[in-house]
Amino acid sequence: MTISAIQENILKLSASSPSLKIDSVFLEQNGKVETLFYQEENLHELRSASKVLVAMAVGIALDRGMFSLDTLIYPFMKDIVNIENKANEEKIKKWTIRNLLTHTTGYESQMLSEQFIKDIDKDKLLEYAFNYDIPYGVGERFAYNNVEPFLLSIFFQETFHKNLSDFINETIFQSLDIKEYQWNNYGKYCPGATGLYLKHSDFHKIGKLLLYEGKYNGIQVVPKHWIAEMCTLQLETPSVYKKERVFPKIGIGYYTFISRDGYIFRDGANGQYMIMNKEKNLLITILSSENDMKNIPEIFRNLI
Repeated sequence: MTISAIQENILKLSASSPSLKIDSVFLEQNGKVETLFYQEENLHELRSASKVLVAMAVGIALDRGMFSLDTLIYPFMKDIVNIENKANEEKIKKWTIRNLLTHTTGYESQMLSEQFIKDIDKDKLLEYAFNYDIPYGVGERFAYNNVEPFLLSIFFQETFHKNLSDFINETIFQSLDIKEYQWNNYGKYCPGATGLYLKHSDFHKIGKLLLYEGKYNGIQVVPKHWIAEMCTLQLETPSVYKKERVFPKIGIGYYTFISRDGYIFRDGANGQYMIMNKEKNLLITILSSENDMKNIPEIFRNLI
């Protein structure tokens, strides 16, 4: 695969989808990096692609013995929120870090994306989330949501008295020489699932941590075993599997999607993608402003 082949596919796709808005593409294979810019490189919103950083931060914290995957979050959060829905409370008491990483908290569907919370006071989002109907049992089913990374962020800040974005800056960004970024809070908490703005060259550095087993320039930034766990199938996701897609979602790792033929990816609204194939020594990152994000993987049709 070459950047010119991707560019040719973009031209073909643009003919049928003239509103296609890809901003930039980075292609790295066998250590060689090619770039394609349609827009000047500036800070770009990552949307849900930022979730991969939350998972990496969890791995670093686990390695430091700060908590475990089986740690219950309720004891650390019960005093900062009023749970009026008592049926919810019994389920929330069972939530572990692992449930938050696999979207198995029992919610039915997405309820914390911008479209659902635009009129809600961001200081009251925790109360909103804890009292929002949780119809399913804990661990019973996967339901993609922004709520779990947000809850991980709150748990982290309330337990260790440090905003999660500051922890990520200290443990990841500084190691990757990422100096220019913006991560907007929800109230006093990092949202985890969104709100992050990075340059594409820095976004690609984060992808390198997936491809090179947590290392960057010879430094082990994220534990090797944790990157492997993030990229290992933890749970199948038949509810979101669509076989016609270039990268169908077979299942999830920890805030990653496991696809076919060794491909693992993280996506975000409006077409932000981090795509990795360890066997092919391949990393692709894409930043877009595309309303229909499913159009973006089509630029790789017949190339993988």
